[in-house]
Amino acid sequence: MGRPATGKTKGMGFRPPKPLRDEFEALAKAEKRSASDALIEAMHDWVKKKQREHGATPHPDKAGPESADLR
Repeated sequence: MGRPATGKTKGMGFRPPKPLRDEFEALAKAEKRSASDALIEAMHDWVKKKQREHGATPHPDKAGPESADLR
């Protein structure tokens, strides 16, 4: 899953609990993935899950490229 060009999207920061961050970083490293790519995938998965739960149809301008799978 590719990332948008640098400077094209707003950054996001947060502080996960250390044990979660350590496990996440180890798994991303084991899969040779950047933390950003893994987090973007997780966000897409979560959004799709919530859309299914709420019966929402994703808006093509607001959802990621994977949102087309829900239609």
